[in-house]
Amino acid sequence: MSSKKKETRKRKREDVLEEVKNCKQRGGIKGTKYIGAHVGIQGGIWKAVESCMEMGGQSFALFLGSQRSWKRSPLDPTAANKFRDQCSQHGFHSAHILPHGSYLMNCGSPKKDVFEKSQALLVDELRRCSLLGLSLYNFHPGSSLGTITTEQCVDKIAAAINHAHRQTPAVVTVLENMSGQGSTIGGKFLELKSIIDKVRDQSRVGVCLDTCHAFAAGYDLAAEGGVAAMLDEFHQVVGLGFLKAVHLNDSKGKLGSNLDRHEDIGKGQIGITAFRDIVNEPRLDNIPLILETPGRPGFEYAEQIALLYSLVEEK
Repeated sequence: MSSKKKETRKRKREDVLEEVKNCKQRGGIKGTKYIGAHVGIQGGIWKAVESCMEMGGQSFALFLGSQRSWKRSPLDPTAANKFRDQCSQHGFHSAHILPHGSYLMNCGSPKKDVFEKSQALLVDELRRCSLLGLSLYNFHPGSSLGTITTEQCVDKIAAAINHAHRQTPAVVTVLENMSGQGSTIGGKFLELKSIIDKVRDQSRVGVCLDTCHAFAAGYDLAAEGGVAAMLDEFHQVVGLGFLKAVHLNDSKGKLGSNLDRHEDIGKGQIGITAFRDIVNEPRLDNIPLILETPGRPGFEYAEQIALLYSLVEEK
């Protein structure tokens, strides 16, 4: 990249960060909406904090290790301490940081070896959270692979969570709703409730609502009042006390398509109006609102965070 292009990009990023700052300070917004994105850990896990700061985020998600292997090197205590120090220095509370589970994990798998490896990985991930001073851990519930019933799969997922809770302290396991694609569990709120009902320590279980997944599963966020209606139904079925985070993603797929295909904010089938409703919904105050959008030149995470903050109405 030429020096001229680098300078232009730097000025644009500075303008975006200033816009985020101004938006958050309007009308009592600061301290209620914690918008951020999934960030990388290349160069050290503490780099996640730096990346979040650079894009103007007030919350962030991250992986805790490689997504390519079941076995990973132990977390370096020095790196963990540096991560804690960075969070403290920049004012990031553990309630606004949402580690994301490995995609290898399937705690509902009917395959004995996969289930055992998934259960062990869940324990390892929760231990890493503890070392990092984190209080939440988000993961996809699992899949029956079409060879066992939904009820049997739910039993396995709950058993894995209960096992992990016995092995580790404090960290809340946060189930993510799914799009209903294939034989995945969690596309329906009732399935999430079924898992929660079987968790012994319900103070240590919660839900992260993914907007793309919800829309693909048939919850019409794009309709007028759709966001409020979804939250009403979630409260009736699961309970808002279990809602710990939201993944902010537009959807490439149509309503009820069951396609897990994320799109940039306002560029998909959900549309910008729903996201305006989300960032002005008081029931979503004080929890992490995390982008997992693909991004495109000129409309990456920093720009989308700034857009979302600009939609917050004065109080």
